[in-house]
Amino acid sequence: MDFGANIWGSHLGVSTRRAAVQRDFEQMASLGFTVVRWFVFGDGRAGITYDEQGLPTGLDAPFFRDLDAALEIAGSVDIALVLVLLDHRWMFRNIPDAIADPATGAILETRLPHGREAVLSTEAGHDALLTHVLVPIVQRYSPGGVRGDLGHRLLAYELMNEPDFVIEEWEADVSTQVPRPIRFETFALLVARFSALVHARSTALTTIGCARLHNLWAWDDPGLGLDLLQLHSYPDTRHSERDDDVFGTPASALGVRHPVILGEFPGDGPARHPAGASPPSTTLDEYLTFGVTGGYLGAWPWSFSGTDAYGPLPRPALRRFAARYPELVNRRALEPCPD
Repeated sequence: MDFGANIWGSHLGVSTRRAAVQRDFEQMASLGFTVVRWFVFGDGRAGITYDEQGLPTGLDAPFFRDLDAALEIAGSVDIALVLVLLDHRWMFRNIPDAIADPATGAILETRLPHGREAVLSTEAGHDALLTHVLVPIVQRYSPGGVRGDLGHRLLAYELMNEPDFVIEEWEADVSTQVPRPIRFETFALLVARFSALVHARSTALTTIGCARLHNLWAWDDPGLGLDLLQLHSYPDTRHSERDDDVFGTPASALGVRHPVILGEFPGDGPARHPAGASPPSTTLDEYLTFGVTGGYLGAWPWSFSGTDAYGPLPRPALRRFAARYPELVNRRALEPCPD
């Protein structure tokens, strides 16, 4: 709910909390970060307006106020953004929603039994999402757009985080919370259309957040138009079948042609993780160094804010990395530390 009003009729976006968000970015810059990956729509409960069929009709009034503020804040500390437009939870059963009572007009809370699946599984849904949501965003920050001055702060657009969990053919990975998974071919059409849109109107890159190493090959298809791939990895020593441990495997050994980013991994796994998880003993120091020596385009530990059990990040490790690789980090990390 950082961007736009939400289904409960309130607005808690970036522009309403600008000072707090600015402090976060100043801290991230002081720790060396040059890129921040930021979720925009998530499961779709904020920022987008819909018609009676549940298809997007546009962006709400506060949305661009919030996104402009986000880009301005990031730019003030020399950080670029990767905008994660949708999350795989977009397809989850029982997503909260609100409808107007036809008799009284009162707003009532409801649940979407199949999530917002129709937006991704139909041509009409693709058209509505592109026309009313994605095109306006890309166009606004294009060289000729209303806020083209902010476009250079956008490193990349990520159409969806971890679509592995919603792809029909990947039965072993599909979430039990997704009652109607989408065929890869159908989703690939949307990815290709979105990549073409971005490349035609923007200097930003396109990417996808891949949750499983064994699916990385699928996103390497040149027909998708992606510029770089992300690989997420949350290995568990007690359940090695759940996720591959990418640590120690150089990017050149992944079997893909695109450059790869370590897009998510435990930021402080040995000390901070979910109660039922047993991450390997790999530290943030080791992950970050491996990102460099392993030939990856970048390494994005999860997560700075610690909004779930993975995080927050151990700051001494980040400062040690900045000292070892000053040419790779935000220049603010090289200034005297106030604390």
